[in-house]
Amino acid sequence: MGSAVRKTTLREIRGTFGRFFAIMAIIALGVGFFTGVRITTPAMVNTVNSFLAEKQLYDYRLLSTLGWQEDDIADFKSRPDVRAAEGAYSLDIMAGGYVFRAHSLTDNINGLRLAEGRLPQAPDECIMEKGKLPLGTDIYLSDENSDSVKNALKSNKFTVVGTAESSMYINFERGTTSVGNGEINAFIYLPAEAFDIDVYTEAYIRFDQDFAIYSDEYESFMDGRDKQWENIAQSRADLRYGDIYAEAESKLNDGKAELEKNRKEGQEKLDSAKLELDNAKTQLDEQLAQLEQIKDIMPEQYASGMEQYNAGLAEYESGLADYEASLADFEKQISDAEKDIQKGENDLAKLKKPEVFVLDRNTNIGYACFENDSEIVAQVARIFPVFFILVAALVCMTTMSRMVEEQRTQIGVFKALGYSEGTIMGKFMFYSGLAAIIGCVLGYGAGTYLFPKIIWKTYELMYIKLQMSYLFDKKLALIALAVSLVCSVGTTWFSCRMELSETAAGLMRPKAPKAGKRVFLEYVGFIWKRMKFLHKVSIRNIFRYKKRFFMMILGIGGCTALLVTGFGLKDSIAGFAEMQYEDIQIAGGSASLRNVGDEVPAELERVLAENTEDYTLLYTGSWDLLYGKKVKSITVNAADSFECMEKYFKFRSMDGSQLAPPAEGEAVVSHSISERYGIKAGDIMKLRDENMRVLEVKVSGVFENHVYNLVFMSRSTMEQQLGEKLPVNYSFINFKDGADTSMASAELSKCNNITSVMVFETLKERLSKMMSSLDYIVLIVIVCAAGLAFIVLYNLTNINITERVREIATIKVLGFFRRETSAYVLRENLALTAIGTAIGLVLGVFVHGFVMAQIRVDMVDFSVRILPKSFVYSVILTFIFTFAVDMFMEIKLEKINMAESLKSIE
Repeated sequence: MGSAVRKTTLREIRGTFGRFFAIMAIIALGVGFFTGVRITTPAMVNTVNSFLAEKQLYDYRLLSTLGWQEDDIADFKSRPDVRAAEGAYSLDIMAGGYVFRAHSLTDNINGLRLAEGRLPQAPDECIMEKGKLPLGTDIYLSDENSDSVKNALKSNKFTVVGTAESSMYINFERGTTSVGNGEINAFIYLPAEAFDIDVYTEAYIRFDQDFAIYSDEYESFMDGRDKQWENIAQSRADLRYGDIYAEAESKLNDGKAELEKNRKEGQEKLDSAKLELDNAKTQLDEQLAQLEQIKDIMPEQYASGMEQYNAGLAEYESGLADYEASLADFEKQISDAEKDIQKGENDLAKLKKPEVFVLDRNTNIGYACFENDSEIVAQVARIFPVFFILVAALVCMTTMSRMVEEQRTQIGVFKALGYSEGTIMGKFMFYSGLAAIIGCVLGYGAGTYLFPKIIWKTYELMYIKLQMSYLFDKKLALIALAVSLVCSVGTTWFSCRMELSETAAGLMRPKAPKAGKRVFLEYVGFIWKRMKFLHKVSIRNIFRYKKRFFMMILGIGGCTALLVTGFGLKDSIAGFAEMQYEDIQIAGGSASLRNVGDEVPAELERVLAENTEDYTLLYTGSWDLLYGKKVKSITVNAADSFECMEKYFKFRSMDGSQLAPPAEGEAVVSHSISERYGIKAGDIMKLRDENMRVLEVKVSGVFENHVYNLVFMSRSTMEQQLGEKLPVNYSFINFKDGADTSMASAELSKCNNITSVMVFETLKERLSKMMSSLDYIVLIVIVCAAGLAFIVLYNLTNINITERVREIATIKVLGFFRRETSAYVLRENLALTAIGTAIGLVLGVFVHGFVMAQIRVDMVDFSVRILPKSFVYSVILTFIFTFAVDMFMEIKLEKINMAESLKSIE
């Protein structure tokens, strides 16, 4: 680029800084939104990953019904790829009016972030979850704890010596328990010495890897390890079982031998004593017979002999009583020993082989929830930025086209002086390219810094507070820069190529104005004749500048469409939990059951009667839906009857009409299954379980449902095809009016036939909190929509004023007041805003539907809806943005110099 051209370019930037700023701002806005939303999910994941990597969150949590010993932990640690393996204790306790989940401290796995105080050192010290109880608080074990809990701890009082956050609890969920009211209030950590338990209740494994959480590398590393570690854990548990069985069997055999020995020795002693008593009795009988012979002959000797006989008889009777007491005691001892032996034999027979559970990170509630929650932002990020990039390209094209038209004469002069077309075009490319580069740098920096921080703020309501670390993505930065240059330099080239094709002489002559045309309204005489002159001028100007008209409609329509989409996202996603648990799944909760045969166990029936208003029993199970060559896990619910199901679950189609329950051989499916897997009413649906049994049922209807992929059918339908009885393992329940649902669920959980209880009100609140992050997303959309409207309106109004500066100067000379001059020009903005808003409302409905189609969260089916108030808010905000720009542009109108503007163009 020649020095003269370079100088004119720099002067052009100074002289038309508003135009330069408009290009820079629209690029910054587009890049900021594009990169900001795109980087948010990786930045959030990177922040949590840094914390979990630092604290070494476990890869596997191993459980066994027999517990683990030091030898087991040592074996786990010796396995390939294992960085650390540690045994630990955990226990749910009631203390100080709270329910705590107590963990033992570990050395190298599941670390804590100390907030204040210190780590516990003595068995009567603990570290408390941050924000629960102050340092120095003493908490005492409640008498309500079971004896097993009391015996498992060495102290009944614990002093809070520190507070911390745990890598095992990164969100607000603490899990459920059968202790207390069923709700865990907080976690505490104790030294391992505080537990008086013979075996570890769990073992944690951390592999020798540092892959990012949720990454493909981590999934690939963990692939296939579940089965391997199930075998490892089972083999260790079986060894423990063998030792316990052998020890119990040895004790039982020793007991039997001891019993036989005692029986023999005791019987011999009794037999000897009995023999002595019999001999004594024989001697007494002989003595009595002799005395009877001398009774009449020798009365004195007889009397003396009788005294001796009575003394001997008394001694015999005392010995006989002792013998009978010894016999009874012997028989009791033998009986008790035989009972102990029988109990030992029964216990040995009941000693079952141990069950082991290998739980990966996805069973940790916080870890699993964060992946789903952060993915929502990522899915939204795939849609919105495209619109901003499109608008940026159109704004650049319009601006540069106008700039080229204004400088036709200068371009002609440069051509006449011998400058090449490439040099001349380079001037305009430099102008737009520089604006794009500055805008890209500013937009990338602001977007990637602000967006993650703003969105992360709302996630801190659900997750622990972590310092959001800035993440620079080189690939994303290069993509943003390339897109910026395409939008600016590319559109500049497109705008310049036609002008540069003309000769120098043709360029130096003013371009002939386009011939005026009548607008459609002029042909409607009864309306046109009644309009004011200035209003007619405004209408003609609106349709006279076609580019500006369509750009304004696109910008304003896009702004409104963004607002409608943003508010619609809130309406559709934030309210799905309320729709599910207030309008569809209206039961108070559910209970998972076990060991329920054809008749409900008396204990289960009693507990349900005492703690619920009513209930219904079902079978539920996870089955694979076969569609094409793929499978999808779904939940199948089977009921004996659907007569009373409306008290727990309402079957209605997507249009709100009542749906008939499935008949024999039929099933109804949730909308998510129908929509995602192409299963419609009338289709034959194939299901397969883990044992490769297949069900084929006809789909009789599709019902509205927003949480989980559900199928309902009758139990008899399944039993006829499977040829066997299905167990009852699930129940919908309604709690009594005014009942404490937490307390009721805790009482239900104590029943041996109930494995878990879910309170739907609690689930609804949890899901609603998860969706609260959308408030900030909607706010960001509104701010960006405002920025879009301002930039488009400012740029196009600026072009409009620049094109008509002589016209505006003329009406000012004619005596128009300030407000009249503003109205003359800016009323066109209001008219175009009205048209653009109307189009934007319609466009917003389609954009919202498209965005919602892209937001697919497994197990959740969002309702696509926009509430009337959202349309109202969108219209009001669009006009507020317009008024703000108009007020700003009034200053520019006021500064127009009438004398200079009216000079001849030559």
